[in-house]
Amino acid sequence: MRFSEMVGQEQVATTLKNAIRTSQLAHSFLFCGPRGVGKTTAARILAKTVNCENIGADFEACGTCDSCTAFQQNASFNIHELDAASNNSVEDIRALVDQVRFPPQTGKYKIYIIDEVHMLSSSAFNAFLKTLEEPPSYCKFILATTEKHKILPTILSRCQIFDFRRIGIETIVQHLQHICTIEKIEAEEEALHIIAQKADGGMRDALSMFDRLSGFGNGKLTYASVLENLNVLDYDYFFKVTDTLLTENVSLVFQLLDEILKKGFEGDDFMLGLCEHFRNLLFCKDNATLRLMEVSQQLKQKYHEQATLASADFIINCLNIGNQCDVQYKQSKNKRLTVELALVKMCYVNSLVALDDASGKKKAPELKQAAPLEQKAVLMQPDTGFAKKQSPESPQPPAPKPPVQDTVKEESPSLIKTPPVTATKGKKLLTLDALKDANLQTTSSPADTPLEQNLPVGEMVVLNEDSAQLIWEEYAARIPEEKRSLRTLFARFKPVLNTQLQLEVKFQSETQLAQFDEVKGGVKFYYESRTGAVVDILSSADATIQSTAKLYKPIDILHHMMEKNPAIKKMQQELGLELDYD
Repeated sequence: MRFSEMVGQEQVATTLKNAIRTSQLAHSFLFCGPRGVGKTTAARILAKTVNCENIGADFEACGTCDSCTAFQQNASFNIHELDAASNNSVEDIRALVDQVRFPPQTGKYKIYIIDEVHMLSSSAFNAFLKTLEEPPSYCKFILATTEKHKILPTILSRCQIFDFRRIGIETIVQHLQHICTIEKIEAEEEALHIIAQKADGGMRDALSMFDRLSGFGNGKLTYASVLENLNVLDYDYFFKVTDTLLTENVSLVFQLLDEILKKGFEGDDFMLGLCEHFRNLLFCKDNATLRLMEVSQQLKQKYHEQATLASADFIINCLNIGNQCDVQYKQSKNKRLTVELALVKMCYVNSLVALDDASGKKKAPELKQAAPLEQKAVLMQPDTGFAKKQSPESPQPPAPKPPVQDTVKEESPSLIKTPPVTATKGKKLLTLDALKDANLQTTSSPADTPLEQNLPVGEMVVLNEDSAQLIWEEYAARIPEEKRSLRTLFARFKPVLNTQLQLEVKFQSETQLAQFDEVKGGVKFYYESRTGAVVDILSSADATIQSTAKLYKPIDILHHMMEKNPAIKKMQQELGLELDYD
């Protein structure tokens, strides 16, 4: 009922009180912001205050004069409310304009509050525009909306605009605690935090849930009852899952997920909650970010304890995996498997990071002595290539090495090792990690020795027409699945080895050429690491050449259409379209 009771919108309340104090009220106001943050309430308080007959020294309405009493009893003839959502026609606005002509019989101003003003039709806006531009001195308009962008610029330019912000979780909790004190309601702080988080910045939603839950608990709010009634997953599940991931207990992770799904929660909701949990753990790593956590002090302590057990590498990689799962979940046909696969990846993050570090430290000395190319263990970067090229040295025949096992592990951006891809027709594809594990062994091969269909694993090969094609396919097999357009490009166009031992590859468009140029350095390095020769790659665009592969998959056809017509890609980006695999 008063400006001082506007929780979370103190900046708006102060500005309006100062305008009343200096008698510099605008003739029209626009209150905009999210739902449930106090726009309509502020409009009513302002209307009541400007018509108060005994305004106080703090410029608040007295609440006892005839004008205030009539307003509180919904019997005021000077304050009119119009819901534009249901009264949005031009006839409704014309009826309002007709009323504006008559001055108030009592009080200072006639005030019109129009809620959800963005719902007015174009004709209604135009009918209202002239009155809003030149209203009578005794008339004030207060407009409220949740969608400011839908209002005509001519209307916006004639209003004094106030932006209402979302109310913080701590502010909502403090207000609910204040109500609990007045109403003598017993409430656990954790329960109030859950209500505040569920309200998503809206005090109205928070008060509605609080009223319902306090009635359900017969004047007592507990953490368990709030979780049950609001269908919120308990924080303890996320702590249990994280502890299980740190111990790499895949079986227990699956059991916890099954228990969560049986409670009626969706897989994507669980994954979003788990990512939020990892985010809070990351914030606990630094005191500067600790204040960003909007949880109770008791819960902060639990986060701090678990954050000491989890490394920053583990948390960041799990966040990355969870984000990928969230993106893929909507398109997946087996949604539970998508979540389970993400959890399995998270389980082995620590082991894979440790394995990668250990292998790099162990093999560095050997590479300097035996390998013709110095190379360090690096993660595959889909956007910039698959490895950094370093200065080549003259190839020297190495000492015999133990045979390389058939099973070769390959690194991906999510740190998950996968078995090597094996092509059809008996071709074994080689990953760069296999070269690293074999220390890039060099074997001398006569130039006239015919090349087999299977390139030797971990050995140098002679650069000729056959090996050029197979190495190209090896590199293509290493391209991540998410780089589908690049995989398609490598499948459709193949290089030709000319007499100067240069690789010539031609594409159909400048777009394809630019896409290849992004990974050209990685391709060149890969050829040199497999052959020991300095390789030049001559790439160009020629619209007359034909690709060597047909398009069968819908995604490949889509990318081909985008290459031929950039307007299709622009439409997809602007409308947020996705390919429907069904």
